[in-house]
Amino acid sequence: MNRSQPATIAAVVVVIVMLITVTFLVSRESLQEAKDYPITPLQAQLIVLNDSNVSLYYKNYFHVEDWRVNRTTIVDGKIPDMNGTYIKPEEDVWKVEIMERSCACFGIKPIYVIEGYVSTQTGNIFNISTKKVMETSYDASTCASTQCH
Repeated sequence: MNRSQPATIAAVVVVIVMLITVTFLVSRESLQEAKDYPITPLQAQLIVLNDSNVSLYYKNYFHVEDWRVNRTTIVDGKIPDMNGTYIKPEEDVWKVEIMERSCACFGIKPIYVIEGYVSTQTGNIFNISTKKVMETSYDASTCASTQCH
């Protein structure tokens, strides 16, 4: 086996994992959109990004699209409101997560996170937060497409 074969095999494995992850996320999002909510996942992301604090945080810390993961899912259960009190909304709620690694280096590193909870019916925001946390605060599937695990 020559020296380039392990690198080639590793690259192929990474590409396959990325394709599987993207396919899973797209199919999951397609199922959620099947309910035909007035507010789509993309609209929920834009609502969160239009918040002035989030917009500034995004501008300061989100610079490399390849290191970023955007995920919008339906939350089933209680969610935090703006005061940190957990509530159970009557309508379905989008949970918007936008995360970006702080570097492309190997190992567990900090990630910048934007989280928002948006009504699927009205677009009202229940909660928005920004934070910098270690990748271990999230499951490996969150970072699979950015090759951090």
